[in-house]
Amino acid sequence: MTHATEAANVRRVAASVAQAGRGSVAALIFFGSRKTLARTDEHSAYDFFLLTHDYSLLYRSLRSAGALHRPPWLVAALNAVLPPNVISIRPSRAGGEIWRAKCAVATIDCFLRETSAARHDHFFLGRMFQPAEVVHAADEATRERVTGGLASARALTYAWVRPWLPPSFDVEAYGRTLLRVSLAREIRPEPSGRADALWEVQKEYLQEVYGLLLTDLARAGELVEGGGQYSLARPVTTGERLRVEAYFRWSLVRATARWAKYMVTFDDWLEYILRKARRHSGQDIVLTPRERRLPLVFLWPRVVRYLRQKDKQGRGA
Repeated sequence: MTHATEAANVRRVAASVAQAGRGSVAALIFFGSRKTLARTDEHSAYDFFLLTHDYSLLYRSLRSAGALHRPPWLVAALNAVLPPNVISIRPSRAGGEIWRAKCAVATIDCFLRETSAARHDHFFLGRMFQPAEVVHAADEATRERVTGGLASARALTYAWVRPWLPPSFDVEAYGRTLLRVSLAREIRPEPSGRADALWEVQKEYLQEVYGLLLTDLARAGELVEGGGQYSLARPVTTGERLRVEAYFRWSLVRATARWAKYMVTFDDWLEYILRKARRHSGQDIVLTPRERRLPLVFLWPRVVRYLRQKDKQGRGA
């Protein structure tokens, strides 16, 4: 699929999601594997941050449009706890289309807080430091606010990656370190080779964005520059290292807790996870009736084995 074709598809999907929201969608930020064309297939979801001003109005609108199959009051209540929610939006069966929009739902104010120094965890920053694009905004003022949040998320990478930067690094080493550190601290960590694969498909964007950031940091006296290489102007202290480690540990706790509500908010969550696992592992995964009936009880041993096998493959790459 060409970039032009995919860009047209993204615009069409974003317009459909906004239309389903009936005026309650303030902004849509496109990100993820479809954005970078990294290891996708025809079943890959279009990932968006869906930003709104009112959870209840959004979910009532989506339910009226047939895009939500859960009680709006329940999903809105869950969104107030450990935001964002993650929901699945698909077109009407009558349309004959097969796309799925996977939307992380938050308010504008929540998004701006979670892409700032006042954030509660790494969920927003871990996605917004990578390629992301505002593909829908209710008005220019909203677009400017959201764009400011994206810029903040990128600038804050320096705060959480400092303890893992090598003594001397260039833009590529900085970008690779960002990907490796962030992915390793997800609830379902990817093998080490995944960070390198993402760098290859994202490097044009990452080099441009973080080349400018490193230049700005050098001008501000945070970095020492010489011959295209950078080093820290002030060493990482033990206290700083402990604070960043605690930040990631707390983020993992919150991310784990979110999965309990994703099973409520995300339609066909089990089938989606299985398709994603098949795409990344290349293995067909068939569940037993018992595993489908009580996945939280009987499926986890298989999940653990899958993750261990994936980690071994990554170490061997």
